[in-house]
Amino acid sequence: MMAATTPTGLAKAFAARTRAVEGGHREWTGRPASGGGRFRHQGRDYTAARAAFILRTGREPVGTVRPVCDRPRCCDPAHVDDQATRQRDRATLAAVKGMEHRPPSCEHDQAEHGRHRATGKRYCNACNNPRPEPSCAQGNPRCGAQPARPYPCGPRCEEHQPAHTRPYYAAA
Repeated sequence: MMAATTPTGLAKAFAARTRAVEGGHREWTGRPASGGGRFRHQGRDYTAARAAFILRTGREPVGTVRPVCDRPRCCDPAHVDDQATRQRDRATLAAVKGMEHRPPSCEHDQAEHGRHRATGKRYCNACNNPRPEPSCAQGNPRCGAQPARPYPCGPRCEEHQPAHTRPYYAAA
């Protein structure tokens, strides 16, 4: 189903770089040959999965687009969903299964960080994927000292500041 928001010629560009395979799946044949494939159309970059999602729904995806079938690199429009759709489907599965959810035991806003596993079970994405504090990237192996300030060459501690920034010492 093509909607008015689908870029003109996207279906043709997508079809020229993919082919139907057994089981109703579609695979990438363009360059690069491996992976999900990327191409440029009307000045915008598309992955095969993103283009397939746009062709099916007529809207931009929310989050990552992945195949929901058993074929990891399938890019058939009927077989891909964005993150929002997958989460909605998993929440529906949890409701159908009658899974009771305990209130989260963390301080994160579950409207933003709450997710559902493929089984329907809830989890907090912020707790399961914490962002580490930046640590000094100097040396091999890395120094790893904290706190570290961001520099173009990577995060550095006070001791390993780049030479051209030496006047910027931490206040005592």
